[in-house]
Amino acid sequence: MTTHKQILARIMLLGVLGRSLAGCDRPPEHPREPHAIPATSIIAITRVAVVDVVQGRLLPDQTVIVGGTQIVSVGPTAETSIPAGAAVVDGTGRFLSPGFADMHVHLYTEGDLFTYVANGVTTVRNMAGDSTHLRMRRQVNEGVIVGPRIVTAGPVVEAAPLSHPDNALVERPSGVRAELTRQKAAGYDFVKVYNHLDRTVYDSVVAIASELGMPVSGHVPLEVGLEHALALRQRSIEHFRGYVQALMPSGRPLPHNASFRDRSVAWERIDTLRIPALVARTVASGVWNVPTFAFTKHELSPTTEHAGLVTRPEVRYLSLQGLPTDRATTSYLKEFKEPDFAATQRGLAGQFRLLRALDAAGAGILAGTDSWLAGYAFADEMELLVRAGLTPARVLRAATLDASRYLGEEQLWGTVAVGRRADLVLLDTNPLIDVAAARRVHAVVVNGRLLRRADLDARLSALAGTLRTRR
Repeated sequence: MTTHKQILARIMLLGVLGRSLAGCDRPPEHPREPHAIPATSIIAITRVAVVDVVQGRLLPDQTVIVGGTQIVSVGPTAETSIPAGAAVVDGTGRFLSPGFADMHVHLYTEGDLFTYVANGVTTVRNMAGDSTHLRMRRQVNEGVIVGPRIVTAGPVVEAAPLSHPDNALVERPSGVRAELTRQKAAGYDFVKVYNHLDRTVYDSVVAIASELGMPVSGHVPLEVGLEHALALRQRSIEHFRGYVQALMPSGRPLPHNASFRDRSVAWERIDTLRIPALVARTVASGVWNVPTFAFTKHELSPTTEHAGLVTRPEVRYLSLQGLPTDRATTSYLKEFKEPDFAATQRGLAGQFRLLRALDAAGAGILAGTDSWLAGYAFADEMELLVRAGLTPARVLRAATLDASRYLGEEQLWGTVAVGRRADLVLLDTNPLIDVAAARRVHAVVVNGRLLRRADLDARLSALAGTLRTRR
């Protein structure tokens, strides 16, 4: 039996360790928000079914105790004492999962940060960073604002023509070290590469980033190609970039500089017989993939479906930054015609087939959205991964434990276990049966704070009011 004294001892020990490891003894730069339970409180989630993402099963009638920012006790309710003064959440009939990790986002506003939390997303990997994101990360860590833990790239590394004016221009190998050293010193977590880099610059990026301890992720540069990116073990590939060129039928190749439109519609004509060998090379390289099917559904859907996205009720909570409101004038979409959007959606069948083969072979798969529907896209992505052929249990593992493994933090978070970070989502329905349960969030614990459904709704309502005055 886990006694009251044992739980308090764990809280004290883990609290001291957490402060020393995180450097949290210094005061925050701003006062903490007044309406969230502070990280030093004790939280008890009782009589809950814990989702074991390792085994893909439920542990029934458990009580989970959180002290500060960590889980200090997990055990049968009948054998667990609840410390005096704990904030108690009745988990009867509900399901406690590790918080979700959206491993491909673009962060714009503090409000969008909160919408991730409201959807149970407690970790995000920001794929194009600047000083704004470093400030957001610091404020989240210090409890100044409520948001998911942020892992962020620096400015995207690319040569001319830049795909975005905020990208870092690096055109020669001689310029790589200065840029990556600057990003490392600023505090960015990894390097993102994009479309326009020649092979010599790319090779230098991978080599110098390795020296600096910064993983390289992102697109496969068009002049580099998938085979070379796999050979150099790029840490992750987003959107299956590079795979469509490698899967073209013999005699019908795509040029390395094919447009985004041409690469998107080409998925409909891949040679599926090429998939096994390509999967084997991916597994051997240890490269992870982030399919971002939600991006394809949200930005490359036929016009009627695309227009319907902005009528979703949750839009009132979102900044809408990143939304291509006029696809005819958006640079990367203006070549698409209506039949191209339909062809791109049909091409998802080829991407789904590739995903199933990668998963069956043991390749790393992460859940990421790349969507302006900040937070609310995550359930869409989970449902698309199931539609692609993964089981709900497999998708949950990708959305939690596998994300922590990818970041080398498996012992820190990603499961509901003693000593893990207390990033938790309490769901009203069973996600092992239907991942749409991610849309039924009853409460969230993030960075040691408890946000019940009423708290989430109140904050969302305030956010909607603020946005109404600005629009």
